[in-house]
Amino acid sequence: MRPGLDYREPEPGALLVSVLARNEELALAVSERLEFEFGSLDLCSFWLSFAHSRYYEAEMGTSLGRYIFFFAEPRPQELLVEAKHFTDQLETEFTCGKGRRVNLDPGYLALDHLILASTKAVPHRPYLGKGIYADLTLVYECGQYIPLRWSYPDYASDYVRALCGDVRNKILRLRKQGVWR
Repeated sequence: MRPGLDYREPEPGALLVSVLARNEELALAVSERLEFEFGSLDLCSFWLSFAHSRYYEAEMGTSLGRYIFFFAEPRPQELLVEAKHFTDQLETEFTCGKGRRVNLDPGYLALDHLILASTKAVPHRPYLGKGIYADLTLVYECGQYIPLRWSYPDYASDYVRALCGDVRNKILRLRKQGVWR
């Protein structure tokens, strides 16, 4: 270690998992397994229609929607790799016949950004290790989370960005209380 350098770990993030499925009941069943693994849920989005892309239709069918679940306990940011491996295994458990019935995307919300985990390598995704890449999805600037040119449309929506802002405000309150560690 070079003298004078301060190698500090970043603050923990708010773990989130997006559950894309054909219906709310299936997504909620998956959320029970997620709670068993990651602890209690803190916040859940409304059921969001996934109508802006047909990417998953061949495998999962039509009329897809998603919930975004935020978990109560702060998590070290580096645990995102393990969270992605767990959610990939959970997708496999919920597979039947020709393909997946759910698509699970874990991520973490920090005060300055939203990062999703991905197995797909593209130029804007730095490698984290063990086959997982970081997808910088939103950045916090000028009092709000803003999308980037590659951000998925649902995450770029005003609703999801406001939801992230609500979680950020809660993190700030918990920091003041000395609880967010």
